[in-house]
Amino acid sequence: MGRNRQLTVLAALLLHANRVVPVNSLIDAVWRSTPPATADKQIQTCVWRLRNAFAAAGAPVNLIETEQGGYRICLGEDDLDAHAFEKAVRRARALVAEGELDPATAEYQRALAFFRGQPLADISGPLTYAAAAHWEERRFSVLEEWLDVGLTLGRHAELISELKPLVAEYPMRERLCAQLMTALHLSQRRAEALTVYRNSRLAQIKNLGLEPSAGLQELHQKILSGGPIGPPSAAVHQPVPAPAKVPAQLPPHTKDFTGRRELLHRVTSDLLASGGPRVVALSGCAGSGKTALAIHAGLALRQHFPDGQLYADLRGQTEPVPALEVLNGFLDALGVPEHRIPAGLAARAALFRSVTAPKRLLIVLDDVSESNRYEALLPNGESAVLCTGRSRLLKISGLTEHGVDGLSTDEALDLLGSLVGRERVCAEVDSARRIAALCGHLPLAIRAAGARLRARPQCTLRSFTERLATRQNRIAELSIGWLDMGARLEGTLDHLPPTAYRLWLRLSLCDLECVPEWMASVVSDRPGEDTQRLLDTLVNLHLLAVAPGEDRGCPTYAFNSLVRDHARQRASAELGPVAAQDVVDRITLARCGRTGAGLSGGHQRDGERAVYDTQTV
Repeated sequence: MGRNRQLTVLAALLLHANRVVPVNSLIDAVWRSTPPATADKQIQTCVWRLRNAFAAAGAPVNLIETEQGGYRICLGEDDLDAHAFEKAVRRARALVAEGELDPATAEYQRALAFFRGQPLADISGPLTYAAAAHWEERRFSVLEEWLDVGLTLGRHAELISELKPLVAEYPMRERLCAQLMTALHLSQRRAEALTVYRNSRLAQIKNLGLEPSAGLQELHQKILSGGPIGPPSAAVHQPVPAPAKVPAQLPPHTKDFTGRRELLHRVTSDLLASGGPRVVALSGCAGSGKTALAIHAGLALRQHFPDGQLYADLRGQTEPVPALEVLNGFLDALGVPEHRIPAGLAARAALFRSVTAPKRLLIVLDDVSESNRYEALLPNGESAVLCTGRSRLLKISGLTEHGVDGLSTDEALDLLGSLVGRERVCAEVDSARRIAALCGHLPLAIRAAGARLRARPQCTLRSFTERLATRQNRIAELSIGWLDMGARLEGTLDHLPPTAYRLWLRLSLCDLECVPEWMASVVSDRPGEDTQRLLDTLVNLHLLAVAPGEDRGCPTYAFNSLVRDHARQRASAELGPVAAQDVVDRITLARCGRTGAGLSGGHQRDGERAVYDTQTV
């Protein structure tokens, strides 16, 4: 067991060569979910013994370095057989692209010679299982490339002995079957070639219930008809595929990002926590600055995720991007060849988890909604995911969620000052505060206001404030180009059921800063339990917020001021002038009922029932 521990620690360090491996990751690799109380001390002992063993073999004394929170093994480019294997493969592919097939064959054989048995065969555990599966698949991929080159060179007869045992062991690897069929056919052994196809077909039907692929069926028909068979397509000289790169897909930093220091600290701490994949979500109403915050946090943490950063705008509120398409982009960015990417969602997600298992990535998923199937985009290993969305994303077990509200007044003034000039804001501080309030302290609306003011350098902040305060459709004034508050809110409203949308409109007509739940039930025209469900829907989409405090034992709800203005403008257009008076009448009658019930010792809900029974919309 002690030897296995040391091998597991060594394997974890080698799989992340030249990168810091946290102690918690080493503990997970050795003991999984049941580490002893002395696990960290035992990891220190394992590292000490490894250092002694390497020193006795003549290795440098600093081969394994102690870093803050973990260890790092320092290796040169040719010190690790995995690195040497990849270098040989790149040289072989470059030679194929140049038409130098004989030297390419030698390089492929040099690369394959690094495999001496099953990778990590002496070690058990999820970390090594994933890495072993990855390297076994790499070996087969390169082996198949070498066989294609050999067939192109006309070495079909000598390759039959290589291919037969492989196909016997892996009858459902269609590329190997096609190569053996081609070699047999070109060696005038047509009957054996057809037998290989039949055996592969029977194995696929028995194990998968599927017929062979169209390509293998086409090859079978060519052999049956005696038609010509050309060299494998993989050996036709193509440009050399670029080696796997470290993706850096995050959008550029927002130059005038302002505030959020406390929230930013909580988010980054959660993303850097140890113990497997972390998923952190930022949720808030349209225009609250979730995307800017996520990108700012991601860029600040780049050095903690050395394997790269992936980014996808899932457009959850407009035209949701299928998870299948996002996975294709992620796998391509991680260096997976197109022909190796499966067609189905489950298989593609499984490959993504396998590829990310040995990596430490940061993945930012912007504008997530339930329709995106975002759970398929979650990685394995020590990667972290940062999501943004207008609805709460509670589907994932262990998810940490942070609400993103409007800016504080000081932060709003800082943002406005960075947009229009600090001197301009300092000269009219009161008007600047009023602009921030009329914008609901939402960064997107403040940016739109700043864009308007920057385009009108002669306009005073006071006159712009008066324009905002008196304009009926304030959202239109705070929408310019892509800074479109109206379009963002429309996208959220499209996800509302009609009953919730109607309640949202009617609640905006209540002339109160906070609306208690009993009053919402009065206004809604629906029983209390139905109203609670509708309120939960509105809170989930951040069209309402739960306000601090209660009203006679009932929770209270509040609008963002700009969102309320938009709702009132819609209510006026869609419900008409009678609706506002109806809301006032219902609230007045309900308050009288609640007062009367309190004096007579009756139940508080009696007044609400009277309104519900007697009033009509």
